[in-house]
Amino acid sequence: MTPPPLARSLAPLPEESLPGFLLRLSHRLVRSPGRIANLCGLAAYERRPPAYHLIGLPDDIATTLAAATRLSRAEANDLTLRRYANTYPPLANAQGHSTINMVIQREYWVFNASSRYCPECLSGDGSPVQSAFGGPWKLSWHLPMVFACPLHHRLLEVVCPECGNVLGGATQNRGSLIREPQRDDLHALQCRNPTSEHRAAGKRREVCGARLDTAPETSGSHLSAAERARLIGLQERLDRRLAPAPVEPAAGEPGNPFPDLILAAQLIKLSWPAGAELAPTPATAALIDAHATPITAILDGPLATTSKYLRMADLRPAPSDPATCGALLLAADTLLGDSEPSSLRERVQPLVQAAYQRSPKRAYQILRGTKVSAPLARSLVRRRQIFHAGGSSRGPGRLRVPSRDCAFSPEEVPQLLPQAWFDDHLAHLIDHMLQVNSGTVRHLRRAASLKLMEMTAGGTWAECAETLGMPRGSAAGTLAVLDGAMPSNLWEEFEAGVERIAAEFDSNPNQANYARRRRTMATWRMPARDWPELCNGIPKLDRLARQQPDFATVLVWVEVTQSEHLNCPLLATTALSRQDRRLLVDQVAQFLTPANQKAGRLELRRRLDLYAARLAVQCDSAAPGTLS
Repeated sequence: MTPPPLARSLAPLPEESLPGFLLRLSHRLVRSPGRIANLCGLAAYERRPPAYHLIGLPDDIATTLAAATRLSRAEANDLTLRRYANTYPPLANAQGHSTINMVIQREYWVFNASSRYCPECLSGDGSPVQSAFGGPWKLSWHLPMVFACPLHHRLLEVVCPECGNVLGGATQNRGSLIREPQRDDLHALQCRNPTSEHRAAGKRREVCGARLDTAPETSGSHLSAAERARLIGLQERLDRRLAPAPVEPAAGEPGNPFPDLILAAQLIKLSWPAGAELAPTPATAALIDAHATPITAILDGPLATTSKYLRMADLRPAPSDPATCGALLLAADTLLGDSEPSSLRERVQPLVQAAYQRSPKRAYQILRGTKVSAPLARSLVRRRQIFHAGGSSRGPGRLRVPSRDCAFSPEEVPQLLPQAWFDDHLAHLIDHMLQVNSGTVRHLRRAASLKLMEMTAGGTWAECAETLGMPRGSAAGTLAVLDGAMPSNLWEEFEAGVERIAAEFDSNPNQANYARRRRTMATWRMPARDWPELCNGIPKLDRLARQQPDFATVLVWVEVTQSEHLNCPLLATTALSRQDRRLLVDQVAQFLTPANQKAGRLELRRRLDLYAARLAVQCDSAAPGTLS
């Protein structure tokens, strides 16, 4: 049953949180917050309004709360962190669990169980209501990204000035939404931290009771005015992106900055002091150092592999101190800087390497499954020469992110770079290679296709080979050969050449769909009547003219799909014996050798290319298996 409305209520203040609203309302009605929560349907037991209601209210409870307090459903829901669900992604991974009465977090940096606060905001705006019951306990103060109050140009506080304890304590994510909810003799702005863990028989437990609206400024008090101004400037930018109707990101900014900031902050902590130069001043660096050094000391010590000494829950959360949290986010913001690929990677990679050197397992846990912007994801990926590294499944190379923004799709990448594109953009590399042989051109063309696939699909070279239908052994062999044949500066020139090819792909709206061609041609065979016609009138073909059409099938498949003849599906069928397959492979290889393409063979190659060009047009419009 829906309970009757309370005798009196209050209008929520701008940005007010649910616990703050309950504290003010209970003070007005001279009832304990637990009793008010019970009357509003927030708690089955008035001693414990559950903390998970801060995340969001179920529809039935939101309806009950709205009816009891004469609020709309929207006003009731705006008292919870659901208000920021669309602008702060980590909240999507937090949910309440009513059975065990706690908040389940699948991601860190979700929210602060205890509230930070601005004493000047708590003192109110001078209106009769706020003078009597206090200003708002703001909902945003529960977000790790909020560490300052731009309105009053100061950093937030997190501890009571009298008892020196964090408000609400470390256990607020489990149990009660409000500390000492049964107390009805405290103002909404008084500290509710117990002064002792034990309660005398028949008596209330003593609480601190200090007024928080008169707390002195202690957070970041040793920072200069310029340093505080820089932190407050960052807070203003973050507030604009946290707003329920956020401002549009500027050109080049990520759609939502918070996943990138969180990962950057985690990376700085785990690799500290590798990123010490990212802190803008020695004072902000000292704040980060005080937070990170105890963690890294354990990671660098003999107990690093013993999980009970340092759990991920100790490593991942945001610093509780607002000044330290702001300093860490300021360093993270500096790390991200502009998203220009080469400069971002130059800043990020030393920290990635330091983090993996210190603690591979924990670095992997932080990076895996991270949904960050494409530029940051690319900067995290380790490389082997110019390719995404394969390595262990626990490395950031496993982040399958395209290495550039492409207008072409993975299906438009050929298995073997066409010879004409190679001649235009990569052929000059041969003059500078340390080793050259008959297979060099094939290896360069193969590697170029792998790089093009990485650019548009992401993944390691092995994953790119699989997508192209290229045997992994072929890809591995190519990289091994080129590793020994190309100095590092030549790899850079190779990458620049492939970038030019990718730019041509981007500008061509009619690029061929090579994956479709491979699927369509998978079962195609040269019609028996066409082969004699192709050979007719060409002198000195000798044995080639008498071959079965299998020879032409492979050659046409190679040209239509721009693939290597060894990967032709015909060669994998049981219709060919091992000896026939070996003979056919040798004949095709000899025919494709430039030195052998003379006289009649050259004319046959020309005819086969024309035949393949007409067939390619059919492939681009026909359904698989319907070629005529």
